[in-house]
Amino acid sequence: MTGKDLLTAMSGIDGRYIEEAAPAAAPKTRSLRRPLLVAAAIAAALLLVGCGIVYALRLQDMSIGKATYTQRFDDKGKAIDPVEKSMDIITPYGRSGDAIQQALKEWYEFQESYDPDYLLATNEPDIPGIPNQYEYTYSCYTQEMVDKVDEIAAKYNLKLLKEWIPFQRYQSDIFLEETGIQSLLLPDSGAQITGMAGMLYPPYNFSMEFNLVTENAGTLMTSYGYARKDYFPRAFPGGMDIDAYEQWDHTTPGGTKLLLALNSKGQGEIIAEQENAMIMISIDGNRATSHTAYPDASEVMTKAELESIADQFDYSIQPKEVNRAVVEEKLAAAEADYQAEHTYVPETYADFSDYLKKNVYIPDESRQYIFYDLNGDGVDELLLGQDGAFLDWLEMENGEVVLHGFGDATYICQGNIVEEYQAPDMYWNIEWHHYYKSVTGDGDRIVSVKRDGDKWYRSYDIFDRDETEISQTEAEAIIAKYPRIQLEWKPLMDYPLDESGLTLGSYLKAKDVQPSDDELLQIYRDYVNKARSDLFYTHYRIMDINGDGVKDLLLSGGGESYWSVWTYRYGNRYPLAHMDFYLCEDNVMESVELVHRGKGVEIEGTIFLRFNGFDLETLDFVAYNKATASWQSDYIGTPMPEADAEAILAKYSRVDQGMQPISQLLNG
Repeated sequence: MTGKDLLTAMSGIDGRYIEEAAPAAAPKTRSLRRPLLVAAAIAAALLLVGCGIVYALRLQDMSIGKATYTQRFDDKGKAIDPVEKSMDIITPYGRSGDAIQQALKEWYEFQESYDPDYLLATNEPDIPGIPNQYEYTYSCYTQEMVDKVDEIAAKYNLKLLKEWIPFQRYQSDIFLEETGIQSLLLPDSGAQITGMAGMLYPPYNFSMEFNLVTENAGTLMTSYGYARKDYFPRAFPGGMDIDAYEQWDHTTPGGTKLLLALNSKGQGEIIAEQENAMIMISIDGNRATSHTAYPDASEVMTKAELESIADQFDYSIQPKEVNRAVVEEKLAAAEADYQAEHTYVPETYADFSDYLKKNVYIPDESRQYIFYDLNGDGVDELLLGQDGAFLDWLEMENGEVVLHGFGDATYICQGNIVEEYQAPDMYWNIEWHHYYKSVTGDGDRIVSVKRDGDKWYRSYDIFDRDETEISQTEAEAIIAKYPRIQLEWKPLMDYPLDESGLTLGSYLKAKDVQPSDDELLQIYRDYVNKARSDLFYTHYRIMDINGDGVKDLLLSGGGESYWSVWTYRYGNRYPLAHMDFYLCEDNVMESVELVHRGKGVEIEGTIFLRFNGFDLETLDFVAYNKATASWQSDYIGTPMPEADAEAILAKYSRVDQGMQPISQLLNG
């Protein structure tokens, strides 16, 4: 995590502004050097995200300094003449003049001047001589930093936090139980918390991130921090454009006085003060379809919604000091249970037939197979692909079938050279040719050739760090060195499963017996009950979206757009699609994707699709370049007349999404 990353996470300023700022202008912070669990990585940023919050009467009281940045794009993402602007460096833990505020100011100034180029930093975990308490909680990597933390804490009579304890989302119940909090919400709250993960900084401080599911405002990403005033907090001061926030006082129905703040991007902050602690809640109220940094006013959280959300929380919580040994024992047990449930257990197959019967879910007439000795050991592998290229291959290792794959279309070339090929499509006029000595992977790469528009490039490095522009003639000469071998592919559905003549296609079709509606509902219920904790599903709908007469399961994690579509055919639950989309008339699916094409340049692509059986077919596509305020027919920049774009968008009207709370499915 770089200083820029931290600043972006903490700031009320759009990230594009900070990207364009002079490096010296952005506040610097220390990077975390230890590889973290997912939850730990999230939690390390929780207080950063919430650093737009302060617990004083007004945000301005929390400034410990100023920094400048260069603004190059307006609030709609359109390029403007560069403008020098200033921002406040703030911390969320105390009022101006408080001991904790002075301590953080001194620590920040030390970090700014000490090892500015990170020449002393290391990426190695458990730095010799640096206690974990200092290394991981305060990001110290030298003895001088440790000494400075001790000096500042003693000077301002602050106690130090202990080494952090990370909590994954499947361990959040342990966090609530052991701290005695039970819930962050009021008992009669209509809201719900899902997917909570974060970090405890013993004895009392913690930061958590979760989805807050509300009745009126939808599902919102939320960061929650609790900090005692008598402890030196783990903190990364960051930049914030305070003037971009509207601030006001709010009193909850229970009588708790709060400071609320909201900017035009829908970023909301809730500050509550206890006698000896602060509660800081940051709400991401940007509900734009693609979560653009430039949402319309209708796509962001309102003041009334922020007040309603603030009324759902319990501000009287008093976490108790945990028994670290007990907590770590419970966390280890929960981790073991989770890994046991989610770890792949290899199965042994007598031959490829058993594997195909178990893992091929639906008939697909386009899929092909061929036996070919890929590695020259005299034993044929089973190649699976289509259009003359293989995508995956199967081989036997110690009596077990092992699946391999490149991910893209792969061809066998003369000399047993392997070509991984990525073709251009209607959105990206880019193609790649990667050549390898064998199927073992990147370490055996010979050369790569890329075409981007009308320009060609060559690279020998697997990360393309040595990419060099070449002529089309040079590129074509490289490609001609490795001609593809034409193999005799056969339809995978004709694969003989046994000596009786049973094919994979006939086997699958024999399994296509549809359950009753009640049985199908139970199949979907069982899946959601198992997957919900991992995937944050909150809403669902059951409908026949692909017109094959079988009701499909549509799932949402936010209650606004759908995330995935599942069906049940040929004796298996099968994923039809994994993407963010809205339903339109005639079962058309509208998906919006935000693509970044350089600093400050956002391109919002809208694609309209519809199922043809098990396949998705593209009906229309338009893209809007927010930096140039112009329409495109692809992401590259091919112009499209505004009238044509508007005509395409007008063809498709969203319908009632028909979502129901996931609890309705789970409870029958």
